[in-house]
Amino acid sequence: MPFKRSNMRYGHIIGYTGVTYQDDGDRIISIGQDGDIRIWDGVYDEDPTTSCLAESIWAVLHSGSRILVATDLNTVQAYKYPELEKDGIEFRFTAFVTSLARNERFLAAGSEDGTIKVKPVDGEEFELGGLDGPVLSMDVSRKDLLAASCGDGQLRIWKLNGKDLVQTFGGLRKVKSFEGNVLYGTPAFEPSRGHLLAYPKDQGIVVVDTSSWEQRKVLKHPKISANFSRCAFSPRGDYLAAVTEKGDIAIWEYKTEQLIEGEVAASEPHPIIGLAWHPKNNGELVICDDQGQVGEVKDVFESLDDGNDLMEMAEREANGDMELDNDMDVEDIYSKYVAGEKPVEDESDDDDENTISVNKLKSQYMVPEADDDLLVDMLGKAKAEDHDDEDSRSVASAKVVAKSFRMQEYFQPGSTPVNFENRYMCYNHVGIIRAHRSVSDEKENSIEVEFHDSSKHHGIHLNNYLNHNVAGLSETVVAMGCGSEVENKGSKLVCINLVSFGNREWSCTMPGTEEIIGVVASDKIVVVATDERFLRVFTTRGTQREVLSAPGPLVAMAAFGDHFLVAYHRSPANEDQQLNLMIVTCVKYKLRCRDIPLCLSPGAELCWLGYSDKGSPVTYDSAGILRIYHATANMWFPILDADKYKAGASDNLFIVTVAESLQQVQLIVCRGAKYPLTNPRPLPMNATFSQPLCDVEGEKGALEDVLMRSVYIKSDEAETVLKETAIKLFALACRSETEQRAKELVETIGSSQLVPIFMKYASKIKRYHLAESLAPLLPTFQQQMFLTE
Repeated sequence: MPFKRSNMRYGHIIGYTGVTYQDDGDRIISIGQDGDIRIWDGVYDEDPTTSCLAESIWAVLHSGSRILVATDLNTVQAYKYPELEKDGIEFRFTAFVTSLARNERFLAAGSEDGTIKVKPVDGEEFELGGLDGPVLSMDVSRKDLLAASCGDGQLRIWKLNGKDLVQTFGGLRKVKSFEGNVLYGTPAFEPSRGHLLAYPKDQGIVVVDTSSWEQRKVLKHPKISANFSRCAFSPRGDYLAAVTEKGDIAIWEYKTEQLIEGEVAASEPHPIIGLAWHPKNNGELVICDDQGQVGEVKDVFESLDDGNDLMEMAEREANGDMELDNDMDVEDIYSKYVAGEKPVEDESDDDDENTISVNKLKSQYMVPEADDDLLVDMLGKAKAEDHDDEDSRSVASAKVVAKSFRMQEYFQPGSTPVNFENRYMCYNHVGIIRAHRSVSDEKENSIEVEFHDSSKHHGIHLNNYLNHNVAGLSETVVAMGCGSEVENKGSKLVCINLVSFGNREWSCTMPGTEEIIGVVASDKIVVVATDERFLRVFTTRGTQREVLSAPGPLVAMAAFGDHFLVAYHRSPANEDQQLNLMIVTCVKYKLRCRDIPLCLSPGAELCWLGYSDKGSPVTYDSAGILRIYHATANMWFPILDADKYKAGASDNLFIVTVAESLQQVQLIVCRGAKYPLTNPRPLPMNATFSQPLCDVEGEKGALEDVLMRSVYIKSDEAETVLKETAIKLFALACRSETEQRAKELVETIGSSQLVPIFMKYASKIKRYHLAESLAPLLPTFQQQMFLTE
């Protein structure tokens, strides 16, 4: 009999979702990236118990009267269950916890920062290290073995009693971050004895012996071509279930390796990222996908406990211990085995034609002399009719739902999230704007402006009575924007001129209910973005210049001199954010706009947008790639890879400014966090541009990197560097016996000034044939230069 797969239903917002059962299997517990925890009486429960515990929840584990929850606060918080009252903190990390696992003697937690902490029941907490990526998933066996899959593509197994690493398996998919990933390589120990370990690898499930670590089996599904993500043994170890990145479910009877046939998804499936077997070993499991949806799989095998209640009822009735017309017992049996719902407490409305009333059935079909056969026939008929109705309803309600993707919301480059008590409103090459507020003390709400060069401007301290939440800073003006919730006077822009006499402050209130969502400032203009997709351009002294409309939802802005950038969504997102960049120039009352696609890494989001000191647009994405736009070539060039500056998987870079003239980036390395702390103040570091060339560590690759940057990037000494690097590359080609490459380099550079130098060097090292072949190039280059001028 094939297993049945339910339609997926809404559980949480789109994003990471986790699901498990209570220890007794009576309820389902789900968590999501929305910070909610939901407790379900079943996947069809229309009113699950819901509590918001944090901004995001990444892992959950139920253990008796307690439940452990891993939140975005980088802790594992314990709660009393089911009251959800706080009951202490079990672990603290420098990044959010991604996985929780336990057995009778150990509790383990793995984190995005690549560390695992283990707490014995009767001992002190210890740490397992040596990981080169985020912890993706874990499991603990009855033999006190801990298996953990990691973002570096390795599956590691430790013996917890001795804290020893006993085995490592490679070949798993490498990932940089837990967030946004759909392949977890989830390990699963055989639960009854712990003598087997299964883990997904590509399109198969590998099973190894935990004594010898030899491979026992590789389970595959002939109809599945997608990569498996998670797997799990049934509670008694008889069956093994696995799910894929494309929403497939495969279940094998382990000993015979026989595939259990089952229903396919009724609508377009999404990557399944969570599954858990019912603890009562009744052939059911619950699943969830990356869209926040929850579903279940039933009838994988016949439950060994099915029918016990009916048999006990018959025995009790035969012994005279029970009357047949006991309404509650019949309704309990009907609810459990026919309706699949909670026991009926109130009588249903008899007039509702869609409601099956148990009392109604008894009154119509049951007589005082009814025997067991009549009871069984009546229940069987009602069950069959009910299943027919469910099948017809499921067919009628099956709809094809378009897959949706989260579109990146607007953010202020150089700022930290608004919900932080102490945050950066702006951090750039001019200075820092910090906001301080206290949740406990409403009067503590202030803004501090600090300049890097204190000889030009003194610091400013302001009471933030208008609750400004966005700000921009330049050499001439401090611009701040607030919402309309304060005194219901409308959203307001307030600017303080730094180079002025008389009244230095001016303000402007947005019309109607229009809200300010972003503010940027340069030495000549202030640009305000609003929720109406208006771009309001002011001079730094307060004159309204232009009101423009953005073509799509806004993402970020930046300003430099008479220019400003606007990143926006040109179309709905798919696996990638579809962003465009408006490059607007406003000189006097003349406007010019250039609209170009904005380049991002696959699946990445925009993290920073700004200008270099030479006025070139620069972007930084969540994959750690910094790019600069070359206006003449109309192309984006990658100039920095953040991986070179990260010590751990959870480290991030916070961009401060880009000095194109020096070919350097000033940045802050955030260890184990996404954003820098306000106290103590972090120290920025300078990183040199480096394009992601092949073999860049070698001499040839390093010289090619310098040559390319001197050609396309506006360095102060670009021409000198170009000549020196070209000569070095020419010499390297000659030493490597590749004269054709040397001549090709001369032709590519096309400099009439360098040809005599190349010829002289070739003659000096006795490459006379090469020197002669370069001679005809000199008049050609001179003529080309003359025509260009």
